[in-house]
Amino acid sequence: MNRREVLKGLGLTLGYTIAAPSIMSLLHSCKTEPKVWIPQFFTNTEGIVLTNLVDLILPKTESSPGALEVNVPEFIDLFVFKVYEDEEKIKLKKGMESILVTLNIIEDNTSVIKTENYDSLLSKYLRSSIEQQEFYNDIENEDNEDAIIFKTLENIRNNSVWAYKTSKQIGKNVLAYDPVPGEQIGCAPLEDLTDGKAWSI
Repeated sequence: MNRREVLKGLGLTLGYTIAAPSIMSLLHSCKTEPKVWIPQFFTNTEGIVLTNLVDLILPKTESSPGALEVNVPEFIDLFVFKVYEDEEKIKLKKGMESILVTLNIIEDNTSVIKTENYDSLLSKYLRSSIEQQEFYNDIENEDNEDAIIFKTLENIRNNSVWAYKTSKQIGKNVLAYDPVPGEQIGCAPLEDLTDGKAWSI
């Protein structure tokens, strides 16, 4: 088993609940300011689109920082670049190209694309009916343009949530954090134990 398979296995197979030290080091190394970030896997235009999508998926609120504040787009780019197999990279590239076409992005005209356009795209696919999503996920429809976009957006959403929850800032300051866990209390309501906060990984 090679290094890439180990990273993926530890980081992803258990529903994004376990992050290997190597994966965590990738996440913590993402410290670049958004304005000077140069993607390694995505093109600059795709990086802008990714950033706008991630910002809508996990926006800043009064009580918590947004995904952009913990460099989620940069992490996704680095994770894909270092860990994804070639076949997965090809699929993701194809999906991003389809998203760019759908948003009518030509060359470097991302500045004219409004937030509403990104929001409509996310709503159309990620808020579609269960039946529609099952259709998109049907392997027989893997060449369907809508299915490609749905799977790409689903990939971005899943990686965004995973990266966000495993970032140091969120783990320590937003989620319930206990660096030295004590007594195991298995049947108490989360509201009583952590004021309703999920435990930090």
